[in-house]
Amino acid sequence: MDNNFRAALVTLSRALPVVLFRAGIFIAGGFLVIIFFGMLLFALRLAGGVSQSVVIAVLVLAVLSGLGCGRVLQRFFLFRHRAALLLLFSERPTMAPGLSVAIHEVGRFFPDYSSWALMNRDLRRALSAFYRSEGDFPLRPAANSGWPFSGALDRLVSGILAQATLALAFSRGNIEPERSIREGLALYFRHGSESRRLARRWLWFSASGLAFLFLCLAIPNWFFFTSTGTPVEIGIVLAAAIAWLLHQAFVQPFVLAGVSGALLAETRGYLPDPELCEGLDLLFQSPCADLEN
Repeated sequence: MDNNFRAALVTLSRALPVVLFRAGIFIAGGFLVIIFFGMLLFALRLAGGVSQSVVIAVLVLAVLSGLGCGRVLQRFFLFRHRAALLLLFSERPTMAPGLSVAIHEVGRFFPDYSSWALMNRDLRRALSAFYRSEGDFPLRPAANSGWPFSGALDRLVSGILAQATLALAFSRGNIEPERSIREGLALYFRHGSESRRLARRWLWFSASGLAFLFLCLAIPNWFFFTSTGTPVEIGIVLAAAIAWLLHQAFVQPFVLAGVSGALLAETRGYLPDPELCEGLDLLFQSPCADLEN
């Protein structure tokens, strides 16, 4: 793979305070998961063993509880740090350094979680349609072609590119946030061919990193839980949870840095097409209204 690893490291270094802070949050979450599973194992020992159906029910409840806690943290806390990460990737020359300054600046773009979620949804939709229609404009849903999972692959790639497009929008530095986002998307549409190619490679790198982390944790857990007579399913779920948290802490910022850095470098020196920006007004009419409020 010819991913731009060196450029990704340079981009990642710009946002090192946010990366370390986010990593600390996810690592703390990992310790909480380990403590929870330790308490579960202790309870099973005291109960003298339970049926397989009870173990599965408890694991399902634990997974649902973890997802619920993650959604709450994302809604009230983590989305601002993800946006701050992208802002620092953009290396705004007029912005003072620091995590608190970045958090304050992204509040101008995304005052609450609903505006963040809405903008990301519309960006993914626009990028996915553009990706499948080979750049036709106006944007409209295009029929899937190729292998059966091409639609799912497009959505995953579009999710990474949407984040990189936001980093490009932050770099524009306009007073009007919606204008910055339209200009960033227009630059990507006209000049982001290399970034689209790299995004696919980074997607495979991300998936490989998650699989590697899971195997490194699942294989020892399998032998440990088998030797102690504890249900192996607990060890597998524990490995999956810790692998996902480590992936969010270390792999995902590296992937976003790689794609964002490539897009910023590829579009540097270009001006957004005014006609294309005007054509994007309808696409972002509703999100922009939310942002203004």
